[in-house]
Amino acid sequence: MPPGTLTGVTYSHTSGMVARADFAITLSPEAILETSYYPALDPDTAEDENWYHPSTKENVPITAAQWSDVEQIILELYPLMEPIPKNRREVKLPPGIEVMDGGDSTSLILTWSTEDGTRSIRYNPPNDRRIHTLIALLEELADPIEREIPRYAPPELSGFYMGQSGALFSKDYSFQFDRGPSVVYGEDAPYILRARFTPSGRKQEIWSDWAVSDEEWDAFTAFAEEIRLEEQPDGSSEKPACTLYYSDGKQQQKKLDQETAKQLRAYFTELALCLLDEQP
Repeated sequence: MPPGTLTGVTYSHTSGMVARADFAITLSPEAILETSYYPALDPDTAEDENWYHPSTKENVPITAAQWSDVEQIILELYPLMEPIPKNRREVKLPPGIEVMDGGDSTSLILTWSTEDGTRSIRYNPPNDRRIHTLIALLEELADPIEREIPRYAPPELSGFYMGQSGALFSKDYSFQFDRGPSVVYGEDAPYILRARFTPSGRKQEIWSDWAVSDEEWDAFTAFAEEIRLEEQPDGSSEKPACTLYYSDGKQQQKKLDQETAKQLRAYFTELALCLLDEQP
C-alpha cells in the first residue's frame, strides 16, 4: 500500500550519449513547479544555435484531470516500485575528473502526505512498459503537442516454472504450467502442465504432461494470489526459486521461502496425480 496520498512527482532522465534526450519535471496536483525539456521538433527542422538548448518553465497550472491521469498510472505501478535506500553509497570522482559521456540516468521521486507529515521517497522505476505511459504524460504536460499516449493493460500472469535437480537429500522435480505453443495447438491453445516428480512412497519417477482447462489455470492463479506468490522477493541467488511469466513477455524469478515452496510443490504434485488418475 502507498504510504499516503500522492502530492508530488519529480522525474528526471539524463542521457550520456543521446542529444536532446534530457528531461526533468517536478509536479504538484495544481501545477508544473518546474521543468526542463527539449521541445519536439519537426524532423525537417535544421539544427541552429538553439537546437541544443533546453526550454524551461515554472509554475504552470495543470487541471485536476491531468493530475488524475498521472496519479492513476503511478498508483498502478506502485506495487512494482522499490524504494532506493537513503544510505546507498555514491561513488565520487577525484577532483578534476569529469565524465563527459556515459550511461543513462533516471530518477523518480514521489512525495506523499502521510499521518506523520510529508515524505519524499526515491524509487527505482519499475520494469513494466506502463512506465512509458507515465513518461509520455509528463512530457505532454511539459511540451503539449498532442502526442499519442501509449496505454497498456496490466500484464497478467501467463506461466510458471519451478524445479530442482542435483539436490543431495531430496529428489529432482520440475513443474511447468503455461499455454501450449500456438504453432501446435492454434489460437485456442490449452494450458499445459508438464510435470517430473517422484510421488511420496514410490520409487518410479513420473514424467508426463497434460492439457488442462482454463478453469484449472484460474484455480492456480487464485492459489498464487492466496499465498502471495508475486509478493515474494525477486531474484534466484537462493534456493528454492521459481520463474513467473507474464502476458507482456516479461519474466521474473522469485526467491521462495521454505513454506511457500512446500505449498507450491504440494499443489502441483496433487494436481499431477489427479490428472494421472483421470488418464484412460
